[in-house]
Amino acid sequence: MGSRSLAPLLAIQFALFLFGALAWLAFTRDLYANAILCVLVAAALAGGLSQRLLYGRPLAVRTEPAGQTYAADLSRRRLQLLLDQTPSPLLLRGDVDQIIAVNRAARRLFDTPYALSPQARRTLADNLLPGDPISPIRWRDAVYAVNRAELVENGEATDLLALTDISADVRAAEAMALRDLLRVLNHELMNALTPVASMSRSALDLLREGGEENANTAIKALERVVARTTGLQDFINAYRAMTRLPPPTRAVVALPIWFDVACESFQAQWADKGVVLERAPPPDVEVRLDEDQMWLAVGNLMNNAAQAALERPAPRVRLTADSVEGRLALTVEDSGPGIASDQIDKIFLPFYTTKRSGSGVGLSLSRQIIQAHGGALSALPPAPGDLPGAKFRLMIEAGN
Repeated sequence: MGSRSLAPLLAIQFALFLFGALAWLAFTRDLYANAILCVLVAAALAGGLSQRLLYGRPLAVRTEPAGQTYAADLSRRRLQLLLDQTPSPLLLRGDVDQIIAVNRAARRLFDTPYALSPQARRTLADNLLPGDPISPIRWRDAVYAVNRAELVENGEATDLLALTDISADVRAAEAMALRDLLRVLNHELMNALTPVASMSRSALDLLREGGEENANTAIKALERVVARTTGLQDFINAYRAMTRLPPPTRAVVALPIWFDVACESFQAQWADKGVVLERAPPPDVEVRLDEDQMWLAVGNLMNNAAQAALERPAPRVRLTADSVEGRLALTVEDSGPGIASDQIDKIFLPFYTTKRSGSGVGLSLSRQIIQAHGGALSALPPAPGDLPGAKFRLMIEAGN
């Protein structure tokens, strides 16, 4: 400790001794008011001395003019009041281990005075994809659109997250999807049952009339009835597969081995039809997934890609895998005609198909499997260097 910092301490100690002696002298002479005053001054000096000795704090802590301190404090209070009046919850995220509730709406939504709980942090981390500025999350029976903006200060990046309640829009979209599903089901069932009923009645009338010719005609009609009911049975089985999909049983899998099996299965089915599979070596990492379900999901995407590629000369399908910030990204591309702009919003609807012999279940089932893995499946426009047809990318958590 230097002499400049030691001098104030000695002065305070001397003053403390002096006022203590004066307080005792005043008390012995019945000057109680003077004694109390001296005790108060001595107590104040003792507090300053203890602050200096115990915490190393300077005795004079105000380093800027009082007017500036008051103005800065007033600005902070005004900003906090404005933020608290904002109806949208606001969050600050410096890293995945710390997310702070900025305003009153956020504190109420997540029931926290400051930092979010681990469960809330996991919910955000599972839904905020890297590079995606807007992501939806579900929290307490509501759906929120999360808008992200990056704030950079002193070289450190912080995400400002603004949540907007879109529950009403999501419910309206789900109701519309349900209506579309019921419309498709009604259309498929009526298309199958109407001719079945008509041919069955015709066959019954012919059998009642008798005769060899009528019997042969009735047999042909019944054969068509059997074919129609078989198709209807296939449709119902596809519907059951989609509605009764069990939850995934995830286990640690070596990605290169899983990737090789997926490619071998595809080539065994499509190589003799002239479809060329292009692939790049996947990263040598381990992922947690349900092998069978994920083979089914990726197999549906690759089969669709092969069928589309066959509509053009030199059919090609490309499968690539990447590890992106702890997530597994699988991309399937084809050299087919691509997806029409008016079909982008419909291709994931159950039973919607543009193929004459398609069931309309493959893409919907693949998305359901991937979502059950905590991931997402999306259709993307081709980028430079991609194959010219359709492009689908799925992303799932690679870890726990």
